Amino acid sequence: MKKTYKIEVDCPTCASKLQSCAEQTEGVEKCSVNLMTQKLVIEAPAESQKAIIESIAKHMAYIDDDVVIYR
Repeated sequence: MKKTYKIEVDCPTCASKLQSCAEQTEGVEKCSVNLMTQKLVIEAPAESQKAIIESIAKHMAYIDDDVVIYR
């Protein structure tokens, strides 16, 4: 299932960190971050989406606390 999340990312480096974090999260099949549209798109099983986005948000808080994911 593909799901789109609104994000707040200020720079290309932060967007890259977010995409890398999402790609490394267990259960994520495919993902993309678009700095211009401020969107994160994740493809993962529907039943795992909530746990995946929570995991990504938790890890991003340690990496770069300026990135916000609206859930």
